[in-house]
Amino acid sequence: MSHRAIIPAIDDALPRPRWSVLIPTFNSGAYLEQTLRSVLDQDPGAEQMEIIVVDDHSTLDDPEALVNRVGRGRVQFIRQTENVGKVRNFETGLVTSRGFLVHQLHGDDRVHPGFYEAMGAAFDANPSAGAFFCESFYIDQSGAVKGRTGRERPSTGIIDGFLDEIVVAQRIQTPSVVVRRDVYETIGGFDRRLDMVEDWEMWIRVANAFPVGFVQDTMADYRVSPGGTTGSSILSGRLIRHVKDMLEIVDSYLPAAVVARCRSARSKGLAQYLTQFIPFLMERRQYRAVFRLYADALSFSAHPRAVYRLLYFTAKYRQFV
Repeated sequence: MSHRAIIPAIDDALPRPRWSVLIPTFNSGAYLEQTLRSVLDQDPGAEQMEIIVVDDHSTLDDPEALVNRVGRGRVQFIRQTENVGKVRNFETGLVTSRGFLVHQLHGDDRVHPGFYEAMGAAFDANPSAGAFFCESFYIDQSGAVKGRTGRERPSTGIIDGFLDEIVVAQRIQTPSVVVRRDVYETIGGFDRRLDMVEDWEMWIRVANAFPVGFVQDTMADYRVSPGGTTGSSILSGRLIRHVKDMLEIVDSYLPAAVVARCRSARSKGLAQYLTQFIPFLMERRQYRAVFRLYADALSFSAHPRAVYRLLYFTAKYRQFV
């Protein structure tokens, strides 16, 4: 059985919108309304854009009622008959989509005014690009900005050498990226073996096969929450397992020269990335998880900078011991 869904091609002779906006949800609550309104406020009309909410059998809210109220018939709603997991939920949206350009944003993310206009113009100017993404803000539960992803180049255009960059570190948050649908038709859907970091693996796969570009403006919001999925996965050790699985998957199909060139920098980056979770664990007095994180970080790299960060954060939060 394939680990990636086949995304069937669509007959170009059939009427198709330019855009497919896919909004996968699961217990997204009140955030879904913000997500929908951020898209609908830029709606170019049904001939140009389809908007599809795909709900993974939510149990804590009623997304269909919200879609009907906010979308007023403009938004298609699909509900899974049972919880299928986020990767299979993503697949449903991709297979259902008919647009030439696919934008997926989670049910608690947002896009800024002008997002679709700027992305469309970027593809018009660079038709060979498989994907374009922009800088995005990290926002908390109240919508306050807590950080940003970073600027890849000073102006809109194709990023030279982007494959090496995305192999070394995850640089794209999902609401900020638009992918041509025929790219998914070529490389398949998200990898079913992963239920974390599946997005990072996908962007590596896209960059391995197509040019990837950057749009200069910051036009997307990615919502983070303390103690959310990432926090719980650190406590359980799931995040590390999935990162290691993902690395094994991508190294199996990347050119050997790319893997060799990027391995050291990637290992150092992952070790340093893990150190940021020490405050989260120390504040919750999860000392066994702290020691496991030490081992996991050092298994990636014992670079002095990573070791320093481990010791620094531990010393800084020692009052919780």
